[in-house]
Amino acid sequence: MSDELSKRELSELGIRDDWDDSQPQVLFSTDGRGRWWKRVWAVQCSQSILIRERCQGAQGHDGDHWCFQSDGSYFYKPHASDPRSQETGCASVPPGSSSYRTPLEMSRYRYRKFYEDSEVTDPAEIERLERGELGGNESSTGPASAEDVEELRRLGRLPSDERKARRDRASAITLRTKDFSDKSTVTDIETRFDAEVERFSNLETGQSATIDAPLSMQLITEAAVRLTPEISRVLDIGCGAGNNTLKLREVYGKPFASDLLDLSQPMLDRAKERVGQVGIETARLWQSDFREADLPTESYDVILAAAVLHHLRDDEDWQAAFGKIWSLLKPGGSVWITDLVVQETVPVHELMWSRYGDYLEGLGGGEYRQKVFDYIDREDSPRSATYQLELLRRVGFDHVELLHKNNCFAAFGAWKE
Repeated sequence: MSDELSKRELSELGIRDDWDDSQPQVLFSTDGRGRWWKRVWAVQCSQSILIRERCQGAQGHDGDHWCFQSDGSYFYKPHASDPRSQETGCASVPPGSSSYRTPLEMSRYRYRKFYEDSEVTDPAEIERLERGELGGNESSTGPASAEDVEELRRLGRLPSDERKARRDRASAITLRTKDFSDKSTVTDIETRFDAEVERFSNLETGQSATIDAPLSMQLITEAAVRLTPEISRVLDIGCGAGNNTLKLREVYGKPFASDLLDLSQPMLDRAKERVGQVGIETARLWQSDFREADLPTESYDVILAAAVLHHLRDDEDWQAAFGKIWSLLKPGGSVWITDLVVQETVPVHELMWSRYGDYLEGLGGGEYRQKVFDYIDREDSPRSATYQLELLRRVGFDHVELLHKNNCFAAFGAWKE
């Protein structure tokens, strides 16, 4: 079957004949009331069989390449992975032969039999289609009949109205990340924490704005010791005045080498002083943004990151940071995180945010509540616990653990095999 015939067939379907045949063909239809559907065909296999003929299978298909001649002969060419390809170039099988394949039999494998139907949901794409703007490989058949739409639904190629309504609601309630252009700079954050050293120098009260801070600290350090029982070197990201390293030293019962990293030099100075008081004599200070610090790879048994990763911004930033954490750990090492988190859906996020507001108001009244909310809005860009747990797996961690979650705070970790 020639390429010319294929184009004639496409013309009968309402598809233009000047397409780029290396790209899929897309056929749009509409109900005339703002809803659009599209059918995306498989690309024809690019393998030549005869001088003017192409394989009629779909791109990437298995088995022989094939086509039919005008006299009905079946032509085939063994696939490159087939041992026969070394001895058989192209063979013809006439009608009546025992190995003959009929056009009807092969029609099920023809590339035009392979397509996907779906509804167009992107508002920008719908606007483009309503304006009549079509790309080089796109065509439109105009309004689809109610019978056409029902048939597609019956075949399971289009969602029902109920399923569409559920999908629309899911999209509407999903919590979206916002623009980060107005967020505090690294320098802004450094300046704020330079002035907070005293407040963060108490194991029990240093994180009073964090729900269950002492419990979360206890959980991550105990989990670190259980999962990584031999600890010789620890990295504390965003160490502040050293609370989490101090707690790990208490739980582990023995000293270890400590790398303390923070934006604030006053915080680092206080952290070094405090960890030295509990027998940690080897403490290296890193005044740096974690993302830029030239830390040694595969050097740490445990990495701690408490109330710091919420300063990461877009997805690329999060992925790079989590990937770097994985690369810094020794095999068998673990990372432990406590942090502010958002929820996946707007209604639940609003519920948790309201309850967190009540907690803050109970600590210091309405003015304190507003103060904390203002600096969160200005500085922070947290993600959900589920987002971070999935990302930890994606960058290479073999096991992840959710230790605790209360309202909009979570404690969790991961282990590197």
